[in-house]
Amino acid sequence: MSRITSTESNQEKSSGLSELNLYVFESRMRREWKVLMGFIAFSWGLFLTKVGGEGLFGLWPKDQVVFDDIGLLLEGLSAFPVCFERPSDGRSRKKQSASRRQSNYPRAASMDLNLVDSAQLERLPRLGPVLSARICKFREALGGYHSAHQLNEIWGMKPEVANEIIPWFHVGDGVFRFLCADSSSWADLRAHPYIQSSGARAIERFRRYHVLDSVNALLDAIPITDSLIRRWSPYLRVCEPSASSPR
Repeated sequence: MSRITSTESNQEKSSGLSELNLYVFESRMRREWKVLMGFIAFSWGLFLTKVGGEGLFGLWPKDQVVFDDIGLLLEGLSAFPVCFERPSDGRSRKKQSASRRQSNYPRAASMDLNLVDSAQLERLPRLGPVLSARICKFREALGGYHSAHQLNEIWGMKPEVANEIIPWFHVGDGVFRFLCADSSSWADLRAHPYIQSSGARAIERFRRYHVLDSVNALLDAIPITDSLIRRWSPYLRVCEPSASSPR
């Protein structure tokens, strides 16, 4: 008896599910039928407008009209972007996001690297508070940037980020603080990021025994190479050449 009762209950559940599925199917069919009828009515009205009538209640033209069935169909399909629009793939979305980012980028050579402050740098794409502070700190230690490509030397600056932001900057008047190769103290020379302790000792040793009348004269010092002179020369000046004499 219990088996018969369970079988009957299972049959009632299955019949209930089938009725529910049938109801859902009929609701979906009615909804799709309404969309199809709306599309047909819109296309018919568009057709009558194209051939010279006034919509659904227009008059047929007296002259023969030549029209493009495919063109009318495409125009009708374009009225249903939600139903018929092809979804964009990942590549197009990436291109759109990249174009939006580039629209927020500064214009080329629009910012003076020797005048911009850390707050302005933080508002730029690709730069956060850490890199912005390092750019300003390195500028002060150098005495000014003579080239925007010196941003590649910022600690923690990735090459791809540097290559992207370098075109935004120019250096304005360039270096704003120079060192006197013939008279600056060892401590002042050592504090410069490019010269440091080894360079300061080489300069001090050379000018102790030689007349320093130009920066290029430092090439006679054995530890100083041509590449170092090219790196130092934007920041070194001979301030008192006549006073320079061997001690």
